[in-house]
Amino acid sequence: MELDPHTLQQILLRIRNQMRCPQCGKQVPVDFGAVRVVSENAMLLQLKCDTCNAYIVLHASLQGIEKLGAPHIEADARQNVSSSLKLSDHEVKMLHEALDQSDGSFEQLFKKFGVGQQSGSTGTDIA
Repeated sequence: MELDPHTLQQILLRIRNQMRCPQCGKQVPVDFGAVRVVSENAMLLQLKCDTCNAYIVLHASLQGIEKLGAPHIEADARQNVSSSLKLSDHEVKMLHEALDQSDGSFEQLFKKFGVGQQSGSTGTDIA
C-alpha cells in the first residue's frame, strides 16, 4: 500500500494519542522512525518507552485508512495556488517553442512580440 505523507502522519498521530506502555502505563513516543514494515493492510512499529525502557512491537491494522487519506486531485487542479503564473501544458509548450525561436533570450522574445514598447509612455522605466 502506498501512503502519502499526510495519511502517514495522521496514522502516527492516532497511534501516539492512544498508545500506552503495557508495563508502566505512561504514554509512549511514536514517530516516523518507529515504522519498520508497511504492508497492504497493516503496519509494524518498534517503540520504546522513555520511562521504563521497555521495547514494544506494535502491529497496527490499516483497515479504514481510505478515510484518512488526502482526496485525489485531478491533474488540472494541481496548479500552484501560491503563484500568479498558472499555465496549462499547452501554454508551457508554446512558451518553450517561442523561446527556441528567440534563441533562448527573453529579451528577443519580448521584442518579437512587442512587450515592453509601452514602458516609455507609462513612466515605469527603471534606471
